[in-house]
Parts: sequence; C-alpha cells; structure tokens
Amino acid sequence: MVRTLNILFILAVVIGAATVYDMKLAATKSAEKVADLQRQIDEERNSIRHLKAEWSLLNKPDRLQALVERYNDYLQLKPLDVKQIVAPEDLPARPVMLEPIGGNQMGGYAGSSATIR
Repeated sequence: MVRTLNILFILAVVIGAATVYDMKLAATKSAEKVADLQRQIDEERNSIRHLKAEWSLLNKPDRLQALVERYNDYLQLKPLDVKQIVAPEDLPARPVMLEPIGGNQMGGYAGSSATIR
C-alpha cells in the first residue's frame, strides 16, 4: 500500500513537472512572439517617419517651383483662375438611375444595379 502510494505521488510529481515545463515553454514562445511583433512595429514606425521626412522634402515649395519652371514648356501649366473655384451647390446634380419600364427584365449586371430615387 505504501509502495503504491509512493509510486502515485512520484507519478503526480513527474506529471506536474512536465506540465510546468510545458507552460514555461509556451510562455517563452509567447514572449518571443511579442518581442518579434514589437520589433516589427518599431521598424514600421521608423519606416513611416522616414517616408514622412522624404515626403516633406519632395513637397518643398521652392523645389516644386523649380520643377514647374524647368518643365513649363512640356506641362503648359497656367495659374488658377478665380472663376474655376465654385461652391458645392453650383456643381451639377448626379445623374439618376431610373428603373426600366415594365419592371426588371434585364439579367446579369444590367438588371442588378440599385436604383436611386
């Protein structure tokens, strides 16, 4: 009886040790995964900062003005006229899709479009 009890306790200790080792291994893998994701996030942030700096250099007004002057013969750009600026209510209305007379007789893509009322 005592021998069987000792064997059961030893078996329980071994199973407990294996479970704790497995949990430790899973926690280590999770920590490595989190560290890898954090490294990727830092790389992306650094890349975004680099791209923003490059964008601000490319959009400097004096650089753009020099490009316009250099390629003006090819681009044929003209200054913006005041008459070209309009209010949203001055724009024409969107075209209205009307439903066919007699219901939907067309199949495929022609008959499946939603109508705007």
